[in-house]
Amino acid sequence: MARPLRIQAPGLTYHITSRGVRRATIFCDALDRQRFLALLADVVDRYALRCHAYCEMTNHYHLAITTTDANLSRAVQQLNGDYAQWWNWRHERVGHVFQGRFNAQVVQDEAYLWTVCRYIVLNPVRAGMVRSPEHWPWSSYRATAGLAGPPPFLDCTRLREFVAPGDPANGANQFRKSVLEEDAHALQLPRRAILGDEAFVARLRPFRTNAGREVPRRDGRRTLDAIFHGAVTRAARNVAILTAFQDRYTLAEIARHLEIHPSTVSKIVSEQGVRA
Repeated sequence: MARPLRIQAPGLTYHITSRGVRRATIFCDALDRQRFLALLADVVDRYALRCHAYCEMTNHYHLAITTTDANLSRAVQQLNGDYAQWWNWRHERVGHVFQGRFNAQVVQDEAYLWTVCRYIVLNPVRAGMVRSPEHWPWSSYRATAGLAGPPPFLDCTRLREFVAPGDPANGANQFRKSVLEEDAHALQLPRRAILGDEAFVARLRPFRTNAGREVPRRDGRRTLDAIFHGAVTRAARNVAILTAFQDRYTLAEIARHLEIHPSTVSKIVSEQGVRA
């Protein structure tokens, strides 16, 4: 998978992967998986995203997402933060659930998005968990293939239109046929941060910085990733928390980014003489 990418702009599509810390299990049972999908539905609605594909594995998940605003980090941080808090509460654990930053690969539309979505739904087959993607209930395959009703957050339109242009009634059948014809073990994605043709890559390359951080937010504030970059000690983290608060981030936003409770953030801010 590509290294974490910090390109954000309206209308971009991303292949997102996030893993459990030290590759630990993040989905223990059906209740965990259902809760994650419920939180994903909320994030898709709140941040006006389009979700084209998803797959919950055991220690990680995959998403294919298109943004309508430059808000990818905030959306995924909320998703991971909310799930991590719930998961720790349910399993009576403490500490991080996810392993640092999520990975995001920018994907060009049409054939490139189609390749990514096939890769996503065939993950359980490659892992030897099932023989066919239709036997794995925790991905978008069955819904897009017309074998189950789609969840409200899943947008099947783009994939179905790609495989059956001008024939929407046949889109689900063509999707199913095209995926099943694919050799799951042979299908691999290039380990590149930007997946597309030369023109697409060239258009996005200027947005990348030497440090690999995100472009500045449109309201002029630095991103939370930029503020907390290099804050590896507790003292440095606390200074960064104060900086983020003074940059008008809410306690809840900072807490979700760090996967800690908002009351902890409030206490740290107050201890540094600032009224939270």
